[in-house]
Amino acid sequence: MSKPNAADLLRDHAAIESLSARLAALIDRDAGASELAMTLDHLVETVADHLSIEDSMIYTLALQARSGSDAAGIERMRTTFEQLKADWGAYLTLWSPEAIAANHAEFVCATRAMLPRLRARVGLENELLFHATLGESRKAG
Repeated sequence: MSKPNAADLLRDHAAIESLSARLAALIDRDAGASELAMTLDHLVETVADHLSIEDSMIYTLALQARSGSDAAGIERMRTTFEQLKADWGAYLTLWSPEAIAANHAEFVCATRAMLPRLRARVGLENELLFHATLGESRKAG
């Protein structure tokens, strides 16, 4: 398999953003548990596939994008990303289709807390990809 490029990663980000927005819209319209669970499952698969590729390179991208910045800033970003990953895992452990059906209000609350964090990470990753791509094009040009 070839090394992922920025376009591949940005396409993944767009899919994650789209599924996150869909899940938020379903919550807003008080959709049923089966529809919520199905959309969450698609989001989970997309995030897992994406992280299996990007996770290994995100800190390198951060260093490239923030060359000259302090190491403490990069470490704070890494710590925040790792905490989100742990929280995402805990969230997924709690919210099976059965749990969503049995505890709809709690699922809505937990999801409203999680989705903005997931979307913020995608936004930051897009920024890092943009800066890394810009840096590569400057080197090539």
